[in-house]
Amino acid sequence: MSSPLSESVEFRVTELCAAIANDPAIRTARDQAEAFLADEDAVGLYREMMTLGNQLQQLHRAGEQLDETEVDRFEDLRTRGGSHPAIQAFHSAQDTLQGVATAINTFITKTLEKGQVPSPDEVYKSGSCGEGCGCH
Repeated sequence: MSSPLSESVEFRVTELCAAIANDPAIRTARDQAEAFLADEDAVGLYREMMTLGNQLQQLHRAGEQLDETEVDRFEDLRTRGGSHPAIQAFHSAQDTLQGVATAINTFITKTLEKGQVPSPDEVYKSGSCGEGCGCH
């Protein structure tokens, strides 16, 4: 399958990816995420918390009565997870990486919509839907 990108655009995208991969903040975030994944205790706690949270959420959506013991267990897991340094670092890393991905996607989306490079103000504008969200 051939690329839908011209050589010029593909070259610039490759340059952008290299800049992203070499950015110190992004490297730190990736290192934090990888450190979390290497910490079996942190991953186990996080997985248990997420699994139980999802189960409780499904029961709630189905209108089922939640078992208070399970709710208390989830709250304990959430408290332990929220204070675990590796999990905190993982959440910070996720926020950083997702923020970069969102900003880049918004720049590209606005460029495709407008046919010109958007200003940072157009991309980072705060407000309700339509004010920097990329849907208009």
